[in-house]
Amino acid sequence: MCPDKVTTIQRLLLVDDHPIVAQGLKLFLDRHPDIEMIGAAEDGRKGLEILRTKNPDIVLLDLAMPGLDGIESIRLYLNERPEVKIIVFTGIDNDVHVYQALEAGACGYILKGGSMAKVLEAIREVGRGGYWLSPELNHCIIKSFVKGIQQDPDVLEDFRSLTKREQQVFRLLAGGKSTAEVADTLCISPKTVAKHRVAVKSKLNLNNVADMANYAMSIGLIHPQAAKLS
Repeated sequence: MCPDKVTTIQRLLLVDDHPIVAQGLKLFLDRHPDIEMIGAAEDGRKGLEILRTKNPDIVLLDLAMPGLDGIESIRLYLNERPEVKIIVFTGIDNDVHVYQALEAGACGYILKGGSMAKVLEAIREVGRGGYWLSPELNHCIIKSFVKGIQQDPDVLEDFRSLTKREQQVFRLLAGGKSTAEVADTLCISPKTVAKHRVAVKSKLNLNNVADMANYAMSIGLIHPQAAKLS
């Protein structure tokens, strides 16, 4: 007699600023015993707090959120929990954001508006150690990874000249965070944030935080919707 098959339960954290999304997703996932939704957060910062205390297996994450943007959330979450698997769940389908999410370490990218069955399929595939992308994103992947990002060839060169920490500080400041909030988010001192801010402005030839925000939007690092919410 064969033993009963053991089902691995995936513990899921949702980070999305739309309550109706959280409610609908929970109602749907409650019908599937192999996935347990352990929490929901309305922004990236609160998601980070839940990640630290509840240690989910998978994070389903929107990109356009107030405060801490989705791409930076991916980097911070993986820095805290390298083993966590992150799936982007968003309405943003441009090639820059797809490229940045995957480059930051996301294992999946799902476009909102699709069926819940596709969301379930993505969660299960990523939970097994695989990757999942919405079929509609094929053109983005081709543009980003075969032909390279279809922008001016050097549009991201200056940004990539920043250190990883300078990039983190830049994203947060450009997204509307104060020096104190950046320090708190990255667990560094305000003095260190100020030092990185000076270096960023010098390397990118920017004068102030408004210039940072405009530059970030011009190269696709911050989505205009997220900037308005910040």
